Amino acid sequence: MQKHKDLDFNVRWLPFQLNSNAPAQTSKLEMYMKKFGMTKEDAMQRSEMMRQKFAAAGLPFSFKETDLTGNTFDAHRLLTAAYAKGGAAAQDKVSEMLFQSYFAEGRAPSDPEVLKTAAAAIGLDGEAFVADHTKSAAETNQEMEIGRRMGVSGVPHFVIKAEGASKSQELSGAQPPEYFDAVFKQL
Repeated sequence: MQKHKDLDFNVRWLPFQLNSNAPAQTSKLEMYMKKFGMTKEDAMQRSEMMRQKFAAAGLPFSFKETDLTGNTFDAHRLLTAAYAKGGAAAQDKVSEMLFQSYFAEGRAPSDPEVLKTAAAAIGLDGEAFVADHTKSAAETNQEMEIGRRMGVSGVPHFVIKAEGASKSQELSGAQPPEYFDAVFKQL
């Protein structure tokens, strides 16, 4: 997007849970080992490949044995509430904070302190948001249905569409910036 200052982007983050049955918090290393049938050494090697991919995109990434993961529903609730509160800018600010916490700091997406801090950063009452699990839950579930109807099966998943156009381009998985450049030029 930085290379295309001539284009006006409207980014909207929609929820998708890879594992809706995940516990609130669990070991990221153990989850990867179990999910992908890896040894600890394999997981650590894969994390180094991920670090390199993140670095190539100018993004922070760290993976330690103590990192946490977990259920993402509350993080998605916050992203939905952020959009309702302040539109795309507020939602983007929250997403950046959640990504920093998860990918660089190793904190679970459901970490109450992370959620409180991110909520407060956009003017929401973080304490009240974390305490009330119904806040934005219905709206988040409705938004998740959009991905189900589209057949989304993984993240990230991008839908790129020019304003007023009837046709869109969908991209699944992490793609290099050059791939997006090519798609933007087609629109």
